[in-house]
Amino acid sequence: MSYSYPKALYLVRLQVENVSIISSHLTWGFPAPSAFTGFSHALQCKLNQLDGYHQIDCCGVGIICHQFSPQITKSSDYRYAPYQLNLARHPLEADGSTPAMVEEGKGHMEVSLIIGLSGDDLEQHLSANDDDLNVQSQQLIKHLNHLVYGMRLAGGAVFPHQRIKAKLVNWSLAEAAKKTKTLSRYLLPSFALIHRHDVLIAHQTWLSQYSSYLETQGHAPTVLDTLLDISRLNLNSVSSQESTANGEQQGDWQVRPRPKHLQGWLVPIPIGYAALIELQDKGTITGLRDNQYPATFVETLLSLGEWQSPHRIEDLTRTLWTYNPSPKDGVYELLQPFAQKQNTQTTFDDFEEESFDHYPNSEDEAI
Repeated sequence: MSYSYPKALYLVRLQVENVSIISSHLTWGFPAPSAFTGFSHALQCKLNQLDGYHQIDCCGVGIICHQFSPQITKSSDYRYAPYQLNLARHPLEADGSTPAMVEEGKGHMEVSLIIGLSGDDLEQHLSANDDDLNVQSQQLIKHLNHLVYGMRLAGGAVFPHQRIKAKLVNWSLAEAAKKTKTLSRYLLPSFALIHRHDVLIAHQTWLSQYSSYLETQGHAPTVLDTLLDISRLNLNSVSSQESTANGEQQGDWQVRPRPKHLQGWLVPIPIGYAALIELQDKGTITGLRDNQYPATFVETLLSLGEWQSPHRIEDLTRTLWTYNPSPKDGVYELLQPFAQKQNTQTTFDDFEEESFDHYPNSEDEAI
């Protein structure tokens, strides 16, 4: 199934307070991309209810982060984690008793959302000059702002930026590179979230050729093994030339330098859900919020993402996340349909297994 390329981009910078930072059962920090795709879908539903906007679709949302502040404190017990979440507590009960703590993480963030717009009703609202919008375009921005500022994003309260106003940009594939270069200055300083499944698969291939890893683990790496290997510090034992009194060689532990294909700000991210059972008819599963639709039980899908500066992105539409409209085998994943497919070259020559005579001392090698 083909995806509709956006005819316009709606860019809005938001201050969001008390967002949920528990993104999956294994990850915490910045909210999951599904929180933003859900936000854009809700925006489309609200917009389509207004006269003259019935045929306008949100074909994706780009996630640009300017600032992120998790609500955490340093932990007094470092055995498990150096930080702990600031937990909230509900007001006292009616009888004066103390309620239980709310086990949820919160944070504040400043983000720019790039929402792709398409549809037949959009033509009359587009201006040839993005800096001198016609009356219809100004009215569309007014409606979008009114809806966005009244919604919640990842459970957080949304506030408009005090200085930077929302923009509506007429978009076409022919002018994508030129307008991206102009808008990148509008978005800086920031980082855009990009899906890098190609790097994950490339590192899995690399690990399968790494004898020390195979000897330690005893089996070829799975995709989950690969994701965990990227997300942590890996130590290797380095044999020393000195010998003990018993004639045994002493060893030293050093951080394993990263290979070249792992350069960049790589992070694990949840990208959707996988069904645990077959899709059930509506009303079959009891206790749901809404029994009007079929439902199933799911678990989180994890993959690899990268934070990239906008000035390194050639086309802003490559940052747009959207739903897979044709899920197969119970996999409901999020995609970046307009992203250019990248071929990550990985060879074992990128990293010599025995070269552990130094610690990483550059940004390219640091983890």
